[in-house]
Amino acid sequence: MRARLFGIILRCLERRTPAPLVSLQLQILLSAAARAFGAPGKRIWRLPMSEALQEYAEFTHMHTSLPHIDPRRLSETYYALGSLLRRITGFTEAGELQRLIFYLYRNIRIAMTGRIPGEITVSACYFSHFYSADQCRLMAYADSGFIAGLYGGGHLEFSARLTEGCGRCAACFYSADDNNRGGTLYERHP
Repeated sequence: MRARLFGIILRCLERRTPAPLVSLQLQILLSAAARAFGAPGKRIWRLPMSEALQEYAEFTHMHTSLPHIDPRRLSETYYALGSLLRRITGFTEAGELQRLIFYLYRNIRIAMTGRIPGEITVSACYFSHFYSADQCRLMAYADSGFIAGLYGGGHLEFSARLTEGCGRCAACFYSADDNNRGGTLYERHP
């Protein structure tokens, strides 16, 4: 019943998402990043969407430049966020979860296509203008954790990145059920 209700809400939001809702999404992401980085967060949820997006990008850019950031902590923090969202929405079907992921990433200006679990292509990413290749690799742990949290396990593995000069990002999400590539969330480097 809950998944059905959230499915209707998602369909409405896919047509038009109020900008303050995206700013709230960015606040949640920034708060998770602050926990993972062990840093004080900042309030951005009342900012206009474009300013909130820039603040989140600058915050994560600054902290991923520091040498003491633990990728596992990023994965674990964002995994918890993905798990919470799965419980709130009640989504369990791969199609529902994929729609939700593509929607949430589109909100933060990441154009994603493909299949989850499976191959994913990112043709445009707002953050590629802020992150170096190393910072992108580090933040990929957050993406891997978040998607794995939504799916109840798995990991994300990149084979190409915009920040490395490629024309797109190419990745594959392996669910915990994949016989060949599954396993623990931290088994492979995003």
